[in-house]
Amino acid sequence: MKQPNIALTLLPQEQLTLVHSHETGELQRYRRLTLGFLPLMPQVSRLMASLGLQCESRLASLRQVAARMELDACVAESPHELHSYVMEQPHCFVTDEDMAEQVLQQTLHAAMEACGLFQWLIETNATPELHRPFVDFTQQKESEARVLLEFLEQRKHAIPMTEPIAAPRSGAPTPARGVRYPRQLRKVE
Repeated sequence: MKQPNIALTLLPQEQLTLVHSHETGELQRYRRLTLGFLPLMPQVSRLMASLGLQCESRLASLRQVAARMELDACVAESPHELHSYVMEQPHCFVTDEDMAEQVLQQTLHAAMEACGLFQWLIETNATPELHRPFVDFTQQKESEARVLLEFLEQRKHAIPMTEPIAAPRSGAPTPARGVRYPRQLRKVE
């Protein structure tokens, strides 16, 4: 016998708390990743910082919606939450290309799961005031996943940032640090 499709409907307070908790966790993760990629891959660190800023923007938007609904307490940040990103999970630095690939794959997977969460929230939402923010958040999360996927695809065809630069032939100018001349580039497949 087929089970009926029962959709769980949360109260607005529960929805706000769930989204606030989720985005706070995402922000903390992106802050850790920003620091983790900084020494070896500053371009990835900047991407993670940008994604973290988008989480901050969503949290600010969520606080505005909660204030209009007079549910501020659901999204209030305690002093513990403001500093928990430092101690919640051990921090580690990305040390090589393989580790970077693994961390980026995990980040993409988390972004795709977040898309599913927000799509589910739209489907089960019964609060008109939360519909537009959830639609916006879903579109932003889909864009986030798309950016991460495209970044991973580009990395597959790019020169690893940790690859040493070939020494120039005698008489040839020495490239500035991080600059590669065309003869040093690999052929893109």
